[in-house]
Amino acid sequence: MQDLEKLLRRGVPALISLAGERIELPGTVAEILRTAVEFMSHGQTVTLIPDDQAITTQRAANILGMSRPFFIKQLESGLMAHHRIGNQRRVYLRDVLEFAKKRDKERLAALDLLARDAFEAGLY
Repeated sequence: MQDLEKLLRRGVPALISLAGERIELPGTVAEILRTAVEFMSHGQTVTLIPDDQAITTQRAANILGMSRPFFIKQLESGLMAHHRIGNQRRVYLRDVLEFAKKRDKERLAALDLLARDAFEAGLY
């Protein structure tokens, strides 16, 4: 894996067919491959999931780093859209990832404001 990781950093990756046809990988495909190989070279597993995939509330809670009961309370308060399959709630992965990105952006803004206020108050 580490040799493959080094090789992927050298330029534009390409596939070569048995007949010798060479096709360069598009940038997005090459980046996904580089990222997957990087994770795998550090012993991590990689799973590709379409963003329109419905996932369980447990999986969503794990992605967001919160408990399932807390996540369900957030869903019930209108945090994000969800649907039911039988008696189980499901959310779309894209909604979970969008929420995580928005939450992270809000957290960084709050930390910036806190640091700025502390600096202006002479505490930093």
